[in-house]
Amino acid sequence: MSRILLNTRIWLLMLLFGVVSSVWAQSDDFTTWTKFKVNHKIDSRFSVSGDLELRTKDDMSQLDRWGLTVGGVYHAYSFLNFGVGYETHLRDLGDSDWNFRHRYHVSAVASFRYQWLKVSLRERFQQTFDRGDSETRLRSRLKMAYAPAKGIVSPYFSIEIYQSLDDASFWRADRMRYRPGVEIDLAKRWSLDAFYCYQYASSKGRHIAGIEVVYSF
Repeated sequence: MSRILLNTRIWLLMLLFGVVSSVWAQSDDFTTWTKFKVNHKIDSRFSVSGDLELRTKDDMSQLDRWGLTVGGVYHAYSFLNFGVGYETHLRDLGDSDWNFRHRYHVSAVASFRYQWLKVSLRERFQQTFDRGDSETRLRSRLKMAYAPAKGIVSPYFSIEIYQSLDDASFWRADRMRYRPGVEIDLAKRWSLDAFYCYQYASSKGRHIAGIEVVYSF
């Protein structure tokens, strides 16, 4: 229990640091993320998914990128699953120049529930290939959600830290995301995730309004 409390305090301190840093940001951008995702459950342990995403930039005045992702998840235990995925992004680099980049990721998610509280920790390793260069990151995400046994609405909050695995110091946060949102079961197979995300980065912060529609079968 003491270890859990220590980890919780560390996450809260990181959250406070990020919020304070965002107040001083001078060049924040306002953007949107829109995603449509399809999940297919093969059996009790395996599932596959695919999604299409559109992002904007420059105060929503320009397209930022189209993204296509395919992946799979192995549910090892009720509290632990492992996932792999491949992504390709068609990005607007400006001056009518569009470019493809590619990425793969491997992740593990541990979760537990206590009454109405659901907590999950995701560790994701990703490597991105862009015009002959590669970028390697470790993404750590802590998510807390109100998830009653009966109900169709689940508010949540997550914090995610990007750490460089290239030349930079491992513990230097390359990027941080703070994301409150709400997940809603619209129908038997349809769900909706509506969220606001603040992304802190040394170059430019981003205020993101997002919608994700998910179809599961």
